Amino acid sequence: MTFKTFLNFTRIQTLPAALLSPIAGVMFALYRFGSFHWLQTLLFFIGLCAINLFVSAWNNLMDYKKALDPDYKSWNIIAHEKISLRLAWTVCLGLLLLDLVIGIAVIFLTNLAILPVGGVAFLIAVFYTYGPFAFSRFPLGELLAGLCEGAIGFFMGIYINSFDAHYFFIQFNGWNMTWTWNLAVLIPIVLVAIMPFCMNFNIMLSDNICDLEQDQRNLRYTLVYYLKVPLALKLYTWIYMLASLAILLAIVFQVLPVWSLLILLIAPFVLKNMKKFLKLQKKSETFILQVRNLMLFNAALALTLVLGVLFK
Repeated sequence: MTFKTFLNFTRIQTLPAALLSPIAGVMFALYRFGSFHWLQTLLFFIGLCAINLFVSAWNNLMDYKKALDPDYKSWNIIAHEKISLRLAWTVCLGLLLLDLVIGIAVIFLTNLAILPVGGVAFLIAVFYTYGPFAFSRFPLGELLAGLCEGAIGFFMGIYINSFDAHYFFIQFNGWNMTWTWNLAVLIPIVLVAIMPFCMNFNIMLSDNICDLEQDQRNLRYTLVYYLKVPLALKLYTWIYMLASLAILLAIVFQVLPVWSLLILLIAPFVLKNMKKFLKLQKKSETFILQVRNLMLFNAALALTLVLGVLFK
């Protein structure tokens, strides 16, 4: 496998979009807690890159193995680039092991409370396309993508830099374990996390809208299959409205700085991309517009939080 083939197999081009939500989380920790831990952050982002590359490669491998449509199977990068299945497995497991080792290190450097959060994301990454009851073959993809790539990624970016504030913390006194949940801190975080959740939800939703016929040929029954395209497109619009409402509420309740009102500047670009997708749902032409919207939202959130830090 050449280096170029490796990059295509792991879909390296999707990595920048995946990193923006955790970066926004790091900026939120700086703004809200005035805290930054460079070692934990560095390890976290290395692990994040590893798990994102794993997910893309793993999905390619599982899609190839489970494909029933001959045309789809021949289009898969494993067939197209003649990658041996043994090598594909080795790459996937190597990336997964790297993420696991780094994840354990981050737990030791922060707090055990992060284990169930990271563990849920880890298990979803593995079983999203693996096994006879893979999550991708049920109407769960949008919810899980929003949760893992959006909300959890954002929360982890915050937590690794603010764990010492003890708002979500496990402490031992002999054999007694105390798990602290400070809802006064966690609820505002959840409010802001709705936005990256919605962006990743709509990425998966628009992907499944474009792939509906292909998914049916491969016996994948996604949320779009049950909703049908017209209702799915309405949900797509409502999700953007929910993301915008969450950001406005976060500004009103002073969870986000007033600078975050500048996010409104991206509205014309987002609406333009939405209108194009609502008019034509084609993977090769309009799906990329949803990725651009995600990057616009997450980048705008991160940048306005930087302004909040500088002028606090």
